[in-house]
Formats: sequence, structure tokens, C-alpha cells
Amino acid sequence: MSIAGLLALEFYSPDTGSWRQAHMNGRYVILRVMIEAGQGLITITKTTGDDGKEDIHLKLDRTKILPVGKPAIGNFLRKLQVYKSTGDVEAATAMYGHYSEVHDDEEPHFLSLRSVVLARKTPRKMMVQHNTTVEGPTVKLQSYESSADGLVQSFIDRFPTSEVDDILKELMEKDQPYFTN
Repeated sequence: MSIAGLLALEFYSPDTGSWRQAHMNGRYVILRVMIEAGQGLITITKTTGDDGKEDIHLKLDRTKILPVGKPAIGNFLRKLQVYKSTGDVEAATAMYGHYSEVHDDEEPHFLSLRSVVLARKTPRKMMVQHNTTVEGPTVKLQSYESSADGLVQSFIDRFPTSEVDDILKELMEKDQPYFTN
């Protein structure tokens, strides 16, 4: 969750001061709560990667998860729940807004770290399913690269004939009365 909170900076818009995805905002808030807990639970430092480019080193001290992290997250969630239960929108908004802020006023300078996160962004991973075929007494596993080409090839190999097209068309026509005005 701490790494996800750091990577969430990609979804923060400095121009508008807003978050483009609520879940990413939530991950960042959790990271901020854990950092605020202190006692060395999480440390973030800017460093230089093996490739010579700026990088970020995030360290989570596992020995402090239960004694430091758990109470910090628990207290945060408890306060948030009290605000929700009592309908105190102003206090909840102020507290959540505080943790949602992205700025360079104090360490670890999240606004500056955002540029490193963006520079280190990797392409979205594609989950491509393997195929199995039976060749005599042997089951063969066919793997594909995690790319658009691999995804397409996986489907071509899985559905080698156009029978699936006819089946899908038949199902669509059968369900069509339920989707018309």
C-alpha cells in the first residue's frame, strides 16, 4: 500500500490541485498517515538508480507495522468514521483534505517526487492467458508475451475457427429483445 500511495502521484493534477482517481487519492492518504506516524515506519529518499536517473527509495520497517502503523491507520479510520457517523462533513473534509495535499513544503517533497514517479512510469501490464493443447499423451502449455500482439495471438490460438462468431451472434440476437426500447 505504501508503494501504491507513492505511485498514486501519477494521478494527481498539480494544475488543478485535484486527484483524477479517488482510489489513488485514498492510497496516497494512507501513505501520508503512515509517514505521519513517524518512528521510522516509512522513510522515503530520493536517490539515483542503477541507470543513472533519479529514483525513489521507499523503506518500510516491518518491525514497526504492528506497534506504529496499525494504531496510526486505526486512529485515522476511527476519526473518519466518527465524522461520517456524526455528519461532520466540514471536519471530515478538512482532515481528508490535509492528508490529500501534495506539496513541497516539507519532507519528503511529494510534488518533486511526482516528476520521478512519472519519469519511472512503466507501461501497463497486460494479463495474457496461456493456452493448453493436448498432443497425444502430453499436455502442452503455450505462453505469450505480455503485449497487444500476444493477447491477439492468444485469442487466435484459443478460437482457431470462426464458430465463436456465430455463437456470439446467435446469443446477441436471442438477447436483443431485452435491450431495445
